[in-house]
Amino acid sequence: MTAPTAGLLRAPRRKGMMGSQAVLPLVAAVERRLGAAAVAQLLNEARFTHLPEPGEPVRERQGAVPHQSLRRAWPDMAAEIQREAARDAVEWIMANRMPARARKLLSNMPWPLAVWMLGRHAVQNAWTFGGSGKFTVLGTNTFQMVDNPLVRGEHSSSPICVWHEELFQHTFRRMAHSRLTCVETECMATGADACRFQLQMEPAPTGA
Repeated sequence: MTAPTAGLLRAPRRKGMMGSQAVLPLVAAVERRLGAAAVAQLLNEARFTHLPEPGEPVRERQGAVPHQSLRRAWPDMAAEIQREAARDAVEWIMANRMPARARKLLSNMPWPLAVWMLGRHAVQNAWTFGGSGKFTVLGTNTFQMVDNPLVRGEHSSSPICVWHEELFQHTFRRMAHSRLTCVETECMATGADACRFQLQMEPAPTGA
């Protein structure tokens, strides 16, 4: 999920593109956990001839296939690796796409207002994490993506959008409130008409 910047990220003229942060942190996490051979397998299935530069748009299919291949080939490790990659993606965004002044402004806001601002900017820059999928904020704590390319054509008995779930959660925790959690409540892979996510506030620690 993108954060407020000095200006909106310009969407590519070609449709069906997404940000390389859907790929690069995942590749790095796979290499750390599974090794170079696993990376080569994922990149071959996605038909990458070379890795994109940070911030460079990629075709959404090439952004999606590594996630799908990881879930298929290493189902027991995929979720953990995707969560690690999502957190790294958010950290890159904060370091490279978000001015320090904007981070300070958000940290000084009441968290519901910070969440609202982050949601607005997410809609405006949704191509970076959702490609041609349609991302919509439904309310203060609920948002959805229709035609999510990362799970397009997949089938599961339970929600599988772990990367998006962690991407949203880490974004809101880092920029709005450290006790916010994000849970995918409905997923297109299970037959829902959209992937839906809900923010919740964890209870304060006892004695806090």
